[in-house]
Amino acid sequence: MNGVKKTPGLTNKDLFVRKMTKDILGGKWKPGDRLPSERELAAEMGIEKTVVHSGFEQLAAMGLVEIKPKSGIYVADYMKTGNIETLNAIVHLNGDELSREVAVAILDLRLAIEGMAFRDLALSHSAEDITHLRAMTAAIRARAQHSGVEELAELFFRWHREICILSGKSILTLFMNTMHDVSIAFWVNYLRMYGLTFALDRLERFTALLEAGDGEGAYQLLATGVADYLARLEEKAER
Repeated sequence: MNGVKKTPGLTNKDLFVRKMTKDILGGKWKPGDRLPSERELAAEMGIEKTVVHSGFEQLAAMGLVEIKPKSGIYVADYMKTGNIETLNAIVHLNGDELSREVAVAILDLRLAIEGMAFRDLALSHSAEDITHLRAMTAAIRARAQHSGVEELAELFFRWHREICILSGKSILTLFMNTMHDVSIAFWVNYLRMYGLTFALDRLERFTALLEAGDGEGAYQLLATGVADYLARLEEKAER
């Protein structure tokens, strides 16, 4: 990066923090790596050393770097020692900008959250819940020809969030909302990878399993889907 490209409303510090966040969470820099000095980065990016210094302080508060006096600045083991600011940094990046390790962690979280919701809803659902889910699936199908992939991704996200809402576990819904931005990026990839027909069929299969009271079956369908998605991402990265 030879010089910081100005973006309206963003300072050089904002741009520095954004770039370093992307590089760290994207896997360019691994936990334990010693980062270039403030002087080196300032020269590379064409910004003041004081800006880089302030940016590193913010990155440290985000749990992404560790500043060791007289030693240097190192990438933190953020998956073990991170905080809510680390999570915020992750969810504000596009899914394509995340390393495989971070993508796996996010999808594991989704599996835990939705898996719990599927199991609870399978035991507690009403006939109205099943009708509601089928109506949501029909609405997505009806809008398919007139919607772009990002709009469809939002609709699929809302369908899965509805599982948490209907399960009555409000805290699960809050977690889903927290992961909204990065989830949309994953859904866009998913729809491009598998196609709309396959994705809609999955919604119908989930609904049928819930109607049958088979929460474990719904969980396993979700787990199999997550595993296959990750395998395809890995194959794509190796090409």
